[in-house]
Amino acid sequence: MLKNHQVYKPLIMKKLFFLVLIAAVLAACNTKTNQAAIPVKDTLKYAYKATYSSDITVPGNPINAQKVLQVWKMFETANIQAMKPYFADSVKYNAADGMHFYGPTDKLLAYAKQDIDGLDSMRFDIVSWQSAHINDKNEDWVNIWSRERRYPKKGKPDTVLMQENWQVKNGKVIGFDQYLAKK
Repeated sequence: MLKNHQVYKPLIMKKLFFLVLIAAVLAACNTKTNQAAIPVKDTLKYAYKATYSSDITVPGNPINAQKVLQVWKMFETANIQAMKPYFADSVKYNAADGMHFYGPTDKLLAYAKQDIDGLDSMRFDIVSWQSAHINDKNEDWVNIWSRERRYPKKGKPDTVLMQENWQVKNGKVIGFDQYLAKK
């Protein structure tokens, strides 16, 4: 007559064997690959054609986002001159209020300093950012969504929803566009 532990030992071994076998099969059948490594050709037809481009790789180079977010932090903390190495010699800026700037970085930074000097403080609450590469134009962009809180020296505090698109070339910002939500 078999003792109880002699009956259970083979049963436990069989269960353990099947668990190991199932784990091995699942591991072998895992065909999940790095999606970014496999480019997918978009063959769909759309109701609209993009006027700029729809051939975009996301994410793009994350270093570009890191640099642009550093510029945002420097602006938020009124460290304007420290921003200079992040910009190309000439910069394009289209502000949400309709102002268009194209010129030397020093003039843009002087404009930024004048803006920040009118504030007691400010704060960005970053909602999201995305680095992207425009394939058919060979351009790199960083898109940022945020809430900006401004506390002016004179007047009432204000909070706006903001979206900006920053173009980076050779590791330097060459331009950016700003959009604000209407109140």
